[in-house]
Amino acid sequence: MYKIGVFDSGVGGLTVLKEIEKYLPKSHIIYFGDSANAPYGDKSKNEIKNLCLKIGEFLYNNSVDAIVIACNTATAASLEAMQETFPIPIIGVIEPGVKSALATTTNGKVAVIATPATVKFNAYRDVFDNFAPENFDLVQRGCKLLCPMVEEGWENKYSIYFTDEIIRLYLEAIPEDVDTLILGCTHYPMIRNTIERQFTKNIVDPAKETTLELLNKLKTIDKKNDITPKIEFAISGDIENFKTIAERFLEREIQNLYNIKL
Repeated sequence: MYKIGVFDSGVGGLTVLKEIEKYLPKSHIIYFGDSANAPYGDKSKNEIKNLCLKIGEFLYNNSVDAIVIACNTATAASLEAMQETFPIPIIGVIEPGVKSALATTTNGKVAVIATPATVKFNAYRDVFDNFAPENFDLVQRGCKLLCPMVEEGWENKYSIYFTDEIIRLYLEAIPEDVDTLILGCTHYPMIRNTIERQFTKNIVDPAKETTLELLNKLKTIDKKNDITPKIEFAISGDIENFKTIAERFLEREIQNLYNIKL
């Protein structure tokens, strides 16, 4: 089958990894979690791009057939640069999420919650404007605390009231007529149950659509029959913290973890 590289600033990309496992269970996946440099949302676009190019080089040197940027902020900052640098399919998560939201909304009112950097880079706005009819509207909301909350396991360390209140404060600025919410950070599906208590309409998680785009790209590549199905985790930061959160989310013990510095 295929050898696939997936990366994120930490654990968020596991939501995409989980979908890839469903559709490509016989593949060899290398997951890079750049937790030493998380959160990306506090960095400049150039800083994020340079980090992503280093990760891309690591994955490409490990002979992957395609790379999935399983991070909205990283997609916004580096997709074009990575596609220009590496001669293999590079897939981001923003366009699939926008397309899914446009297919889901019934009134053309869409909102996205994301890191402040993703909002600042206007990544969703640019893609939305390319695909949406003129009478469709997009509201963007930057959520500074949610990514660190997931990355540090805050949703378990603090009370349900505390996490509900943070999300309520972020979502209260979204107009009531919005009927579709894009989870514009791959960390957010990990707290989807909490988000659903505050937003009870349509919620779009781009992970599945990103995986389907990956499948379409892989159709252009000759299949490799000598691949041993497995998943490796290359972590730039605290392995034990990553392992704890990853095992809870994936609901199984994980192996093949190693530490690597960019």
